[in-house]
Amino acid sequence: MSDGNNLRISVKLPDGGARRWQMRVVEALRASPGLSVSIRRVAAAPDPVGLDLLFAFDRLFVGRAETTAVDRVETPPADEAAAVDVVLDLVGAATSDTVPVLRPTCLGAPPLAGALAALLDERTPVLELERIEPGGARRVVERWAVAVEDRNNALRGASQILGRLAHLAIVAVGDLRAEGDVARRLAPPATSAKAAPLAAPRLFLRSLETRIARRLDRLVRAPADWRVIWRRRDPATDPFAPESDPTPFRLLADDGRRFYADPFVTTHQGRAYLFVEEFPYATGRGVLSVAEIAADGAIATPRPFLEQDCHLSYPQVFAADGEIWMTPETSGRRTVELWRAVAFPDRWERHAVLLDDVDVGDATLVRHAAGWWMFGAPRETWCSSWDAVQVWQAPTLTGPWRPLGPQPALVDVASARPAGAMFEAAEGLFRPVQASSRGYGCGLALARVDRLDASGLAETVTKRFATPAPLSGLHTWNRAATPTGLVEAMDVYCRAGDFGGERRLDLAPRS
Repeated sequence: MSDGNNLRISVKLPDGGARRWQMRVVEALRASPGLSVSIRRVAAAPDPVGLDLLFAFDRLFVGRAETTAVDRVETPPADEAAAVDVVLDLVGAATSDTVPVLRPTCLGAPPLAGALAALLDERTPVLELERIEPGGARRVVERWAVAVEDRNNALRGASQILGRLAHLAIVAVGDLRAEGDVARRLAPPATSAKAAPLAAPRLFLRSLETRIARRLDRLVRAPADWRVIWRRRDPATDPFAPESDPTPFRLLADDGRRFYADPFVTTHQGRAYLFVEEFPYATGRGVLSVAEIAADGAIATPRPFLEQDCHLSYPQVFAADGEIWMTPETSGRRTVELWRAVAFPDRWERHAVLLDDVDVGDATLVRHAAGWWMFGAPRETWCSSWDAVQVWQAPTLTGPWRPLGPQPALVDVASARPAGAMFEAAEGLFRPVQASSRGYGCGLALARVDRLDASGLAETVTKRFATPAPLSGLHTWNRAATPTGLVEAMDVYCRAGDFGGERRLDLAPRS
C-alpha cells in the first residue's frame, strides 16, 4: 500500500464495451473510502454468436425499463495509475502483472461465459475469486454457490449470476482494504471447475420451447403450488429427525383460490395453533392466517388475522419475556418488524422495527448464549435472495441489532436461506435451511452452528432431507410440543391431487 492506508487498485475492463455489472463494481469501489481506483482497458474474448439476439428475445419477458447486470454500457477511458497495489481482473485476461491479481470466475471460466454455461447445462453457478501472485502461485480466497431464479430466461438468469459476482468483487476488495485478506466464505467446491462450450442458439431454442411447454401445461393440468402438511409425531421417534417417523402427513386443504405456506406451530394456555402465510390469487399479496389444532390433530380452515400494505409471509411466532411475539416477513417495505400479541391469536400490534431500510427475507430469531441472534436472507442488486444469509446480534429482543462479523455470513444456494425456527439439541444449535440448487425451496437441510461470534458464522450441514416424488419442493420445517404430543408442519410444492388427503413421506437424507 501507499499514501497511508490508501489501497491503489487497477480494474481491468473490456476494451470493446463493458457490462453493467462491471461498472457497478467500479462505481462502488470509487465510492469507498480508502480506495484509489483506476481503469485498464484490455482485449476480451468475443461473446458467443447469437447472444445479443437471445438477450433481446428474453427482454420481452423481463420489461424494457428493467436494468440488468448484463446490459451493455460504455467502457470508461483508461486512466491506470503508474503504481498500484492490486489488480482486479473483471475480464479474465492473461496476466503478467507484478502485483497480486484478484480474478473472479464462474465455473472456472470468465464471468459471462461461465454464467451462460451454468444456465445451458443446468448446473449450480459456483463463483470463485482467485488471488494470483506475481510469481504465478494461485489460491481460491472466496467461493460462493449462487442461485438462479429463472433458468429459462437467459437475460434474467445471467443477470442474477453476474449481479452476485459484482457483489463478491465489492465485498472482497472491502475485506482486503480492511483486513488485508479475503479468505473467509468458502462454499463446498464445485463438482467441476470447467465450463462447457457455449452455444447461444441452444439457449434460445430451449428458452422458447420451455415457455411453450409451460403454457400448454397450464392449459391442461391443475397448477402446482405450495401446500402445508402436518402430522402428530410418534413420541418414540427423535423430534429433530422427521425421517425416523413413518407417521403419515395430512394436507391442509385449500379451495383452489389460494395457497398456504410457511407453517409455524405454537402453543398458548394449553392450546395449539398453526400460523401460515395465506396467498389469495385474486390479490397477489400474502396475508397471515391462523387455525387452531384440535386435540385429535384436526386443523380447521385458517382465518386471516393480519393484512398490511405489503406482502406478508414467514410468521415466526415465539414466547419471550412473558409475551408472545411474531416477526413476519415485511421485506416489501424494507423492514424487519417485531409484533406483540394483544389478544392471542387474532389481535397483534407492531411493537418495534428491528431493522429498517433492508430487504431481508425469512428473518429468523433465536435466543442463544445470553443474547439474541437474527438470521435472514438479504437481497442485493440484481441478486437472488435464495443463496445468502446475514446474521445480526442484539443484547435484548428489541435491540439494538448490529451485523455480526463480515457480511454476508454465507453464500451457498444449498444451505444459506433460513427454513424455520432454530433449536437447541444435545449436539448444539441447529437451523433448518433451504436447498434451492434445483429451484426455489426444492430441498431442505439441517445445519449445525459451529461458531457464532465476532469473527462470523461457521456451520456444518449434518443432513439433507429427501424430497420424495411427486413432490418438487420441501421448504419450511417447524414443530412444537402440544398437550397431545409433538405437532410437526412443513410446506411442499405439488399439485393437490399428487398428495391426496394423507400420505407417508420418505424423508431419509440423501447420501
